[in-house]
Amino acid sequence: MAETKQRAREYETIYLLKSETPDDQVEEIKERLRGVVSREGGKVIRFTLQGKRKTAFPVAKTNKAMYVHCLYVGKPGLVAEFERNLKMIDGVTKFQSVKLADDVDLEARQVEQDVKIAAPEDEKPREERGEFTPGEEGFGPDAAEGMEE
Repeated sequence: MAETKQRAREYETIYLLKSETPDDQVEEIKERLRGVVSREGGKVIRFTLQGKRKTAFPVAKTNKAMYVHCLYVGKPGLVAEFERNLKMIDGVTKFQSVKLADDVDLEARQVEQDVKIAAPEDEKPREERGEFTPGEEGFGPDAAEGMEE
């Protein structure tokens, strides 16, 4: 008789935490979500903590948030339970889940170590990054006059 392999789907969820969330609370949230996935018969592949970043628009009346990415494998109902738990956590301001693949072998998918990415250099003012220097040629009201040739 042939072996029956357990098939599942692969998902990723990115959620935003309030920027003032302490590190120990971030770890508690990760462990809570890890428990939800395992309770539903899934497996967390990896959490990626991407640090505090500026958001494209204000979220929960603030311009910065801590970004966390979770990659996991499980049955179709898992996402609904995962998102339900995210809604109950006060520190979570926004989240989005995406299905990455169908028909993934649950047993063959290896668990990876959690990753912490350093905050981007976007925190520096534009002058320090070398993008723009006030008074630089090519910028300002006089720049348009020189281009009309």
